[in-house]
Amino acid sequence: MRDTHLKQILPIVTMSALSAFGFWGCSQGENPEGSVGELSSVHLDVAAKSVPLSDSIVVDLVGPDTIHTVLSEGEKTLEQRLDPGDWNFYAKHYANGMLVQQGEASATLAAGEEVSLSIAMHAVAGFFYVRIPLGLENSMGISAGTLQVRGQDFSKDYAFQMTESEATATTEMLVLGKEYEAKILLFSAEGDTLFEIDSQVTIDGENFVLDWQLNSLHANVSLSISSDSIRTLTAVAHLPAKLRAPKKGDLLITEFMTEGKEEFVEVYNASLDTLNLEGCSLWATSSSSLKQMTDSVFTAKVAPSAYLVFGKDSVDGRDVTVPLAMPGTKGSIVFRCASETVDSLFYASAKNVASDSLAVVEFPIDSKMSVQLPLSNYKTRAEGSSWCNGEFSLHAPAACAE
Repeated sequence: MRDTHLKQILPIVTMSALSAFGFWGCSQGENPEGSVGELSSVHLDVAAKSVPLSDSIVVDLVGPDTIHTVLSEGEKTLEQRLDPGDWNFYAKHYANGMLVQQGEASATLAAGEEVSLSIAMHAVAGFFYVRIPLGLENSMGISAGTLQVRGQDFSKDYAFQMTESEATATTEMLVLGKEYEAKILLFSAEGDTLFEIDSQVTIDGENFVLDWQLNSLHANVSLSISSDSIRTLTAVAHLPAKLRAPKKGDLLITEFMTEGKEEFVEVYNASLDTLNLEGCSLWATSSSSLKQMTDSVFTAKVAPSAYLVFGKDSVDGRDVTVPLAMPGTKGSIVFRCASETVDSLFYASAKNVASDSLAVVEFPIDSKMSVQLPLSNYKTRAEGSSWCNGEFSLHAPAACAE
């Protein structure tokens, strides 16, 4: 470590400006009683690479006093008033509960001095992280998976953790400067191998986290090393995905707005394939009857895990312009392909539920907010209580109001 004074330091462009944190550790927010001279003002910038599964960045300031600080999510800067004297600054970056980067800096502070310091972080270990989206219905039938990692004097298999929406696997810390062979195997419930991919990867100080985002919802897989540096390793492997027409359950109505100039309907591709909407149509209640909103030449393609928005010409962000005129208190929305209904819903506000002959649960209709379906509630989307009000979140997951 070395001593650094303000006149020796170049200006640093910071990610954000924080106020003085008198509540951190044993910070000297005010001049301590009996001390001589003014406090020094220190600005720290932690130059840490972004990594998946990031937990926290911990900074220790050690000098005439000791201050322990945990930065908030996304923060990489802090400002602190300190007593004059010799100070050492230590930063540690944790991901998935493990130390992946660390760095240090030092300075001799004079009374009243303002100093900007950058803590350069370096990798101390690496790890592999693999995430495989399964689609809402897991149409590939993936039941289990294994991540195999092989290297010199190292061999270990990691089982995928399965949820309804994705499969993930994470290794322990791996030694830098080593070459590893990583292989992914995905299995059906019967034990048949559905997919296999492998790659040779070197874990080093620049590329120390292998962030495999296997987007199995698209027609191919992008394999890349997550790093803030220019160096990138990419590879492509083809999955059994295709372009086809939708069937029931493939497209979900996930958000809608009734009445006014901002009427729209959003649908979501919940399948693993790109869907060709040629021959499909959107229907909605207009006045007292259900009418087709799209014209006969309507066509579009929707990628897996993507949204398509039908809206009036005044709706910013719409994909397809349609002359919607839906009633705000009670009505229907239907999406059809050929003669099959792919998805539909009947919505009703509180004052219409009791008098309506259909057994429906009240939808949270607010004339100033859209009605949205969190994807986690897709199995119970027929129930109004599974929906919520929120600010418009076109082409994005539901943003429910608190």
